[in-house]
Amino acid sequence: MIVKKLGREALVEILENMVHSPEKGFGPKEIDRQLIAFCLNCPDPAAAMDLVIDAPRGISSAEIVGEALAMPKRAVETWSESELAKDHPLRRWKLEE
Repeated sequence: MIVKKLGREALVEILENMVHSPEKGFGPKEIDRQLIAFCLNCPDPAAAMDLVIDAPRGISSAEIVGEALAMPKRAVETWSESELAKDHPLRRWKLEE
């Protein structure tokens, strides 16, 4: 699957959608798709996923985006299988060129 390249505002919107998913009518599959799209738009997709999942209570979506975009670039291909399963969508899905 190819994921659209997104800017900072769209990334914040994705996180807001995830936080407010019940009110917006998003189910688990749509939330997963949005999370993967978010992560693939970050310099280190796997670390961005960890950041979102482990975000402390009270941190804003904009702060999470800022932290995720400030991470050093690291290709998913460099992650070991213990860090990211071989069949994980972050390994199969790609960001549009």
